Amino acid sequence: MTDLRASPGILTAVQWEDIGAAVKAARSRNTQRAYASAWRHWSSWCGLHGFCPLPADPRTVAAYLTDRAKEGRSVSTLDTARAAIRSAHRDSALVDPTANPGVELVLKGLKRQQGSAPVTQAHPVTTGELRRIINGIDRESLRGKRDAALLLLGFAGAFRRSELADLAVRDLVFKADGVIVTLRRSKGDQEGKGVVVGILRGQVKESDPLFAARDWIGASGVEGAAPLFQRIAWSDLRATGWPLTGQTVNRILKERAAAVGLDDLHLTGHSLRAGHATTAAENGIPSERLARTTRHKNLATLARYVRPAEVLRDSSSGSLGL
Repeated sequence: MTDLRASPGILTAVQWEDIGAAVKAARSRNTQRAYASAWRHWSSWCGLHGFCPLPADPRTVAAYLTDRAKEGRSVSTLDTARAAIRSAHRDSALVDPTANPGVELVLKGLKRQQGSAPVTQAHPVTTGELRRIINGIDRESLRGKRDAALLLLGFAGAFRRSELADLAVRDLVFKADGVIVTLRRSKGDQEGKGVVVGILRGQVKESDPLFAARDWIGASGVEGAAPLFQRIAWSDLRATGWPLTGQTVNRILKERAAAVGLDDLHLTGHSLRAGHATTAAENGIPSERLARTTRHKNLATLARYVRPAEVLRDSSSGSLGL
C-alpha cells in the first residue's frame, strides 16, 4: 500500500482534506462509528499498560484480545477490535499486526473457547405478530401513521434500520401494484451504486405497506428530498423535518410491541429484516429469490434464517417408518 502522506509536499491543505474525506467515505457511517469506538478503547488500554497503539506489536494485540475475552466480550466485539486496529495500520501504510499468524491463532483459540454463536439473537417478527402490533396503533394520529408505515415497509422490504432512517420521499416510486424503493446507500452497497427493492401491495388494507406509506406521506406533507420518516412535534400536528435514527427505529418497534403485550420478545431493529427472511423461508421461497429481496450477497449469512425452515422439509426421518 502506498503511503499518500509520503508524497512530496506540493498539495494544498484543501486537497489533503479532500483526500481524507474520500478515505473516510470508503466506509459506511456505522463502520466508522464502530471502528472509532473500538480504537478509543484500544488506545486507552495501550496507554494504561504502557504499549504503543500505532504501530502496534502483534504480541500486544494478542494480549489485548485475550484481555477483552476474559472480560466476557463477544466474538463480534473481538472481530471489530481487530478490524479497527487493522484499518488504522493500513490507512497509515504500516504493517498490519493483526495479520501475524500468532494473532490469527490466538483469535481462533478465543473463538473456540467462547463459541461464535450470539448469546441472544433478535426475535424475527412474524406476520401475525406484526399485524397485532399494527392493530394496536392509533392510525388517526400523525405519529401512528408514521409508525405503521415504518414498521410495515421495514418488514415488507427486509430493510435494515439504518436503511429506513436514510430513506427520502423521492426514493419511493408508487406503481399500480406496488412501490419501488431505491436504497441510495446500504451496508451491502458500500460504493453507493444504489439498490432497488420492490414491495407489492398487501392483501389486507390494515397491513398493506403501500396504503400505510401513502397515508403517512399524505398526512405529513413530506416530499422530495426530505427524509421519509421524520420526528414529530409534541403537538402531533406536524413533522419536524428531522430524520429518525436507527436507534429510534429500534425504540419504536419495542414500544409498539410492548403496548400490545409483546414486550417479552427480544426485539431489535433487526427483527423486521429477520422476520421477513424467516417468514419467507417458512413459506417455501427459494434462497436465491429471497436473497434478491434481502440483498444478501452471501447465502451462508442468509442460511441462518432459511435453514431452520428447511430442516424439517429436508429431513429423511419421515422415511424411517416410525
